[in-house]
Amino acid sequence: MPTREDVLAIRSIGEAFDLSSRKVRKREVALIRVAVAERLIRLTDHADDAMFDEAISEETMWYVVTRGRARSKDIDERAGRQIGINFEADDGRRRRIRVKVSWAVRYFVATVHTV
Repeated sequence: MPTREDVLAIRSIGEAFDLSSRKVRKREVALIRVAVAERLIRLTDHADDAMFDEAISEETMWYVVTRGRARSKDIDERAGRQIGINFEADDGRRRRIRVKVSWAVRYFVATVHTV
């Protein structure tokens, strides 16, 4: 299990994510979840605005990252998508929520939306 120190030691997006494969790795998910537990992750303004626009609470967003399924990984920005892992879960109100977590200096939530 990764530690707080492991999260803090990450210095590049290539250390945060295996960019050679679209397969979501257990270690990638574990590092993100440690970052959440240790409050080493931040929300972007875009994610905050998206949560407001779709009436998604911050509590629900964190639930999706910590308890949801790591559904897919984007590894090529040239495809027009932020590098990172997409987590999904139901919010209890018959909505499916997707949260993208990426890395730049530290982990951050890039976007949040219903699917």
